[in-house]
Amino acid sequence: MASFVARVKKIRRAIVKRMPDPVYYPYRYFQIYGRVGNLAQPKRYSEKIFHRMWHPLPDFTRLADKVAVRSYIADAVGEQYLVPAFFSCDEVARETFDTLPDTFVMKANHSAGQTRIVLDKGNEDLDMLADLANGWLKSDFSIRQREKHYQKIPRKIIFEEALLGPSGEPPDDYKFFVFNPGGGQEPFLFVQYVHDRFKDEMTQDFYLDDYSPAPFRFRGLKSSGKPLPIVDGLDEMVSIARKLAEPFGFMRVDCYYYQNKVYVGELTFTPGAGIYALSPPHWDAMLGGKFRWPETAGRGG
Repeated sequence: MASFVARVKKIRRAIVKRMPDPVYYPYRYFQIYGRVGNLAQPKRYSEKIFHRMWHPLPDFTRLADKVAVRSYIADAVGEQYLVPAFFSCDEVARETFDTLPDTFVMKANHSAGQTRIVLDKGNEDLDMLADLANGWLKSDFSIRQREKHYQKIPRKIIFEEALLGPSGEPPDDYKFFVFNPGGGQEPFLFVQYVHDRFKDEMTQDFYLDDYSPAPFRFRGLKSSGKPLPIVDGLDEMVSIARKLAEPFGFMRVDCYYYQNKVYVGELTFTPGAGIYALSPPHWDAMLGGKFRWPETAGRGG
């Protein structure tokens, strides 16, 4: 029975993979939300995210690129908010690691989740590490959930300084969802605070811009139920998130606070590829109303 179910799932995945776009996006939306989405003239937050996945602006490709986005961040808010980088390259060999320090972070610039924290390169099989990086470079991240703006990113591996605590843990993640309604209305912002990333105990909590608990969350994520930890750089993170998102109807800005300094991790236009439904569900329409539409090109440069 188990093998039959596995075969059915495999066949279904193969069918979905081959669906043309006009079939795939409505099907995927219905699969997640249990309703037909208006993807041609989107109103809800979820519909607008799906529309972006299908019909991205050129700016999305540039700013989702973990290498190219560095110039945008530097120009908009300052170089001091960039995580220090050693170099980037379009192919990795064993010799690539010779000029790196013992501890570093290795990332693919054209995807999400293809990240490796190296605590001590002396304890690593460097040939295997190079193979891992080159495997990332060969992968087309855009086809996984059809987030099309990732497709045209020139693929590179970037090596960054590792922002790690005494026990080798990364700092907590402050994800700022910034909505710009336009028409003279004030921006709306909320924070997704991620604690214990890369651990089974990871929690994700949601707060408004006054740091009170948000009256909504994304379905299926584990919450701690605790107040938002207030760090000295929190107001600074809110300020730069608003600045970075200003040209767009919506952007998620990921920040870290490490050794009394604020860093910007990445900018995201289609969080979670639209798979996280808001709870209570009426917030989907409410946040959609705060998301300026139709989309217009953002700041150049």
